[in-house]
Amino acid sequence: MPKPGPAVIPGSDLPGAPDSHFDEVSRVAVIGAGMTGLTCAYRLAKAGRSVDVYERWPGLGGQVATIDLEDSQPLERYYHHLFTSDRHIAALYDELGMPDAIEWSPSSVAVFSRGRLYPFVSPLDILRFSPLSLRGRLRLATGVFRVVRGGSDFSGYEGITARAWIEREMGDEVWNEIWGPLLRGKFGDRADDVSMAWLWARITSRRRIGRGETRRELLGYPRGSWQPLLDTLQAKIEEHGGRVLIDQPAASLRRSERGLELTWGEADSWRAGLNPQAFPAHAAPKAYETVVATVPHDIFLALLDDALRSALSPGYAQRLESVEYHTALCLLLEVDRSFSPFYWINVAANDFPFVGLVEQTNLVGPEHYGGRHLVYVANYVAPGDPLLELDADVLLATYEPWLRRINPEFSADWVRRALVAREPAAQPIVTPDYPDRIPPLQTGVPGLILATTTQIYPEDRGTNYSVRLGDRAADAVLSGEETRP
Repeated sequence: MPKPGPAVIPGSDLPGAPDSHFDEVSRVAVIGAGMTGLTCAYRLAKAGRSVDVYERWPGLGGQVATIDLEDSQPLERYYHHLFTSDRHIAALYDELGMPDAIEWSPSSVAVFSRGRLYPFVSPLDILRFSPLSLRGRLRLATGVFRVVRGGSDFSGYEGITARAWIEREMGDEVWNEIWGPLLRGKFGDRADDVSMAWLWARITSRRRIGRGETRRELLGYPRGSWQPLLDTLQAKIEEHGGRVLIDQPAASLRRSERGLELTWGEADSWRAGLNPQAFPAHAAPKAYETVVATVPHDIFLALLDDALRSALSPGYAQRLESVEYHTALCLLLEVDRSFSPFYWINVAANDFPFVGLVEQTNLVGPEHYGGRHLVYVANYVAPGDPLLELDADVLLATYEPWLRRINPEFSADWVRRALVAREPAAQPIVTPDYPDRIPPLQTGVPGLILATTTQIYPEDRGTNYSVRLGDRAADAVLSGEETRP
């Protein structure tokens, strides 16, 4: 399936660029065509607002953007699946007339520990996990049950680190063998600082039983990839008179008597990187009454001129600057055979250079990908980590000895193609004081709203919660407009 190209607006000298036959002041600009931005724009367009969506990348989806494979359905640059508890995105599919779009399949998860793979889905799997003593297994199972039994109330897990809670409730052995290595794999030297509220959300998202999950966990994946949902959202926005301007990034924002003025970059600006200040401006700015930014904190701040930044609520910019991100580093391998029998492998070993493996074709069969077997090597690293400088082939060579530790038969000869993707603002570091640093959607500047992954709490960022955030952002726009003179 080819990716959609930039929308051509009649009378424009640049595909998708705002032009003179539109009103001097449009209602809303949405910066970013990821799940949050598209959901927000769809809600606003459906409510009758004039909406322009600006997207840096020459495609839709943000972190759920797809790549094209020959003779295959598209594939996401980063691995994604759904849990049966993900009601927001399921409701969106239903609303868009795609009620049967999500296919549900049994989960297959393993933990690599002490040189071997252990299935790790059911309570029985936990009781068979021999790297822990029998007492450790019982304490692990009891602790997980206690977390799940508490329902939606996570107040008891705020203000304490995951390490402190686990060592107190499950014991040092459980921390050292399971949770410590897993959190270090994802958060590096910040693992000891991660909030238990964040871990509570990760555990409970998997253990909310639904869709007949009495004996097994089910995972969801949309038929044909996420691209049909992205295309449908774009089509619905445009049906309601909005515009989705891909390969047209926001380059700067300022305030004037005309409203919030947005300057956008020329096509192919994405090749200049992420910093909007590096984008060559295409034309004079366009004025909007409202701007919704769905970009990471550093990009949002880089968009603002000095006067607009000074107009933010007191302490707002400092909140944004206080949040740390780790970069997602994802190596996608096309291999000529299956790597393992598991969809998801968590690596519970302190010396590994990556945190896990996701074999996409153990959830969605190889027949959907032209017979290919596809494996993501998942990693999260701090900014500046040397691994970020490696191309796909060198990164594969770096990982190869460790891949053989999981599967001794593995050889680089299995690999037909390797691709690497990097997302600098993928994973916020959620510490016990994190709630005090979450920025509100309202920035303090009338008409300027920020909706970004750091506002997803205590859950981890993901497509389901990005939809929820897009709904919240649209509500903030609509309620704010109702109160304006």
